[in-house]
Amino acid sequence: MGKKELKGIYTPIITPFTADEKIDYDALKFNLDIWSKSDLDGIVVLGSNGEFVFLTMEEKLEVAKFVIENFSKDKNVIMGTSCESTLETIEMSKKAAALGADAVLLLPPHYYKGGMNEEILYKYFTDVADESPAPVMIYNMPGNTGINLSSALIAKLSKHENIVGIKDTSGNIVQIAEIVRDTDEDFAVFAGNAGYLLPALAVGARGATLALANILPEDCCKLVSLVKENKMDEAFKLQQKLIEINSNVTTKFGVSGLKYALTQLGYKGGYPRRPLVELSDEKKAALDKVLADYKSN
Repeated sequence: MGKKELKGIYTPIITPFTADEKIDYDALKFNLDIWSKSDLDGIVVLGSNGEFVFLTMEEKLEVAKFVIENFSKDKNVIMGTSCESTLETIEMSKKAAALGADAVLLLPPHYYKGGMNEEILYKYFTDVADESPAPVMIYNMPGNTGINLSSALIAKLSKHENIVGIKDTSGNIVQIAEIVRDTDEDFAVFAGNAGYLLPALAVGARGATLALANILPEDCCKLVSLVKENKMDEAFKLQQKLIEINSNVTTKFGVSGLKYALTQLGYKGGYPRRPLVELSDEKKAALDKVLADYKSN
């Protein structure tokens, strides 16, 4: 794999927008400079928190190019290249490699989810992996796609030489444990949510891609370090502390909450793009309290 192997903590970065919904590249550069200096092992551009579904194809490529050019060269950049058709996903993955992405992240096609049986999904991922010049990381996100990629399917896909890992956001620790058990040691199994980072690491995950690491990169990375140092009591306490703030900037308030939290913590979150809207004053106050509680504990 490119510059470094896939391990440790990555964050799926937000795409800041101006009030009139244009991409705010100054804000993006500001954030990239902070993340570059953090302990993060890498970032994901055009992930779920990057509102990639709201970007035109031209914007996606512009944002990815800008991020790869303005992020620390000693860290990895994984690029989301998911499209509904195999053809377009292959085209996008080739462009990602040309831009310098270290790997591509692929959701299963899910508009025709009723037809997406394991045979078709296996063919989709292997067809893309056959033609993608960049290594492929599978992205299991049943909450958004309505499709859960089973551990048996992942184990089968892991045998492909260009499929190097999975980000699993199912929250199913048993499934994550099965994937670790049934894949080779060099297959990177990543947790997809900070709410179960410690349990995932405990069953053998090699890292994680966490929305929370947009705003708390050092704390997320510290948890991995504590596990490596076998300081499990400290790791347990930190995991417990992360649960509340994580649920607020992911499930409860979503991308708008994450962007607001970024701004409150000295980053530049910018605005969401419609149909997403800014948090109401009431929700901002609720999130302010969560941020204050986190700092005081």
